Amino acid sequence: MVGADDSDERTRQRATAAAPRPSADAIRQRHRLPGEATGAGDETQARGPVVAGAQVHNPRVPLEPGMVIRRRYVLDCMIGSGGMGQVWKAKDLVSARARDPNPFVALKLLNADFEAEPDAFVSLQRETRKAQELAHPNVATVYAFDIDDGASGRAFMSMELLEGASLDAMLRQGPAGLSRLEALPLILGMARGLEYAHRKGLVHSDFKPGNVFLTRDGVPKVLDFGIARAATIAGVERRTDSFDAGTLGGLTLAYASPEMIEHLGPHPADDVYGLGLVAYELLTGRHPFKRLAAVEARNNGMKPERIRVLRRYEWQALARALDFDRAKRWPNAGEFLRAYAGKSVAATVLAVVALALAVAAGAFWYQARTEAGPSVPFESLPADVRQEFREHMANADGEWRLVQEGNGDESLNAASEYGKAYALHPRNADATAGLKKSADYVLNRLNSVGDRNERLRQLKSLQALSDFYANYEPLGVAIENAGGGR
Repeated sequence: MVGADDSDERTRQRATAAAPRPSADAIRQRHRLPGEATGAGDETQARGPVVAGAQVHNPRVPLEPGMVIRRRYVLDCMIGSGGMGQVWKAKDLVSARARDPNPFVALKLLNADFEAEPDAFVSLQRETRKAQELAHPNVATVYAFDIDDGASGRAFMSMELLEGASLDAMLRQGPAGLSRLEALPLILGMARGLEYAHRKGLVHSDFKPGNVFLTRDGVPKVLDFGIARAATIAGVERRTDSFDAGTLGGLTLAYASPEMIEHLGPHPADDVYGLGLVAYELLTGRHPFKRLAAVEARNNGMKPERIRVLRRYEWQALARALDFDRAKRWPNAGEFLRAYAGKSVAATVLAVVALALAVAAGAFWYQARTEAGPSVPFESLPADVRQEFREHMANADGEWRLVQEGNGDESLNAASEYGKAYALHPRNADATAGLKKSADYVLNRLNSVGDRNERLRQLKSLQALSDFYANYEPLGVAIENAGGGR
């Protein structure tokens, strides 16, 4: 969905982009997925000229509930719209016939006006194809591209129906941002989705809060690869395509890297810049450069204000992502992901230990030991659960290193991360050991707290971090001694 543009903001951003102004007929709203309504600074777009291509017949039949598309999809209600297309919730009759408990999908159909646009048909087909390559839990699933052979005659794309809200809508509801621990899984999830695209040789090219959807289960999904571009990446081969979606424009200047605004070739580091901006907003509720275009912020000598709640390695990872110089940024989202999770060169000791384990044992970092008897062997867990477990353990170990360096306040953060790992694989020996050492450290520190009520409050806070602590005897004794009962 698209709101009104601010004319002054549009004028300023176009001047910043330093791009030739297209004709009025060439200025178009790019197609968007549902839940993508944004603030004035976000919605201002720098659009390029339309490129020649194939045209599609347009009968101009209006879309309405109950209309059947391709003799398969029954339109239910419109859930999003933009200048180029509409997104509808639709019932898949094939799935319904198979008694699927959830037979609904989302259909993205070209608007009647754009059926005659030379590049609209090609653009939607390319968006479908690129998204189909990205089968990943943190990327919205796209099913197929087709043309309605019924009354509408429109080209459309079918995709999974997401339930939840876009990230920009969530940010508007919580203008102060999220806590560090609340934001962490969202930042890592977004980075994983982009990392997968980068491994496939694709650069999203328009990463922003409106192109991230947060499901009801709390899973971030990257949306809208409509202007994603192929990048030259060592070891990645892609077929040459005469159609370059980047020529359609569609940059959101508040989230575009300096190189994108200056019309340099696509690079994964462009997405890293956008990811850094979105992560910063998640943590603070504000854009680090006051929504200025990157070249303007760079020319003004602006620097992001440090986020104090972040661990040192997290802030270093984020600050590098926000560098105005592509050569100084993380080269791709995978490198940012590992750095932000505490697995980069800044965590050399952990990396060396992990490598040694992998070489010596031929196994992953944190496989469960059998002595404590987890009910399910680690290697039998789903791959995504194993990966999430490792990430929580890496985060926890990073926090624990800070404790050992004298930052005792990080002990609760370490316990929280060990607790998340334990929840994924109960009775795992590594997670259990981490929970014990974290609790023992906190218990020792709390011996010096004279206020009994304050000591009890902190003990209860520790106990709430993991189910393991419900039966951890030293903690139970400490709570009882503080007057909290057993």
